[in-house]
Amino acid sequence: MTYTVVILPEAEQDAHRIYRWIAERSPRGADRWYERFLAALRRLVSEAEVCALAPENEYVEPEIREILFKTQKGLRYRLLFSIEGRTVRVLHVRGPGQELLGPGELHDAH
Repeated sequence: MTYTVVILPEAEQDAHRIYRWIAERSPRGADRWYERFLAALRRLVSEAEVCALAPENEYVEPEIREILFKTQKGLRYRLLFSIEGRTVRVLHVRGPGQELLGPGELHDAH
């Protein structure tokens, strides 16, 4: 199945925050991170339903899934998303070392 991917404002803010943080340390690293972020979004178009449930899934309905992507240095990032029909809604982007989101932080999953 092919999905339409919609990035919610919170996920956009997360991505911008991560990009800026990396860019302050390594502009090239930030650009590489962004390329991998976009590649993960492209994968959601056709592979969303095979992605694992996120640990945060226990808090909310509908299901919250995650797709992982790594930087060149092996740091792992997560895109949290829900599937509604043929639409994938990207809810948040989480970086290495960030805590799991709590129930109150996933209100846009509905």
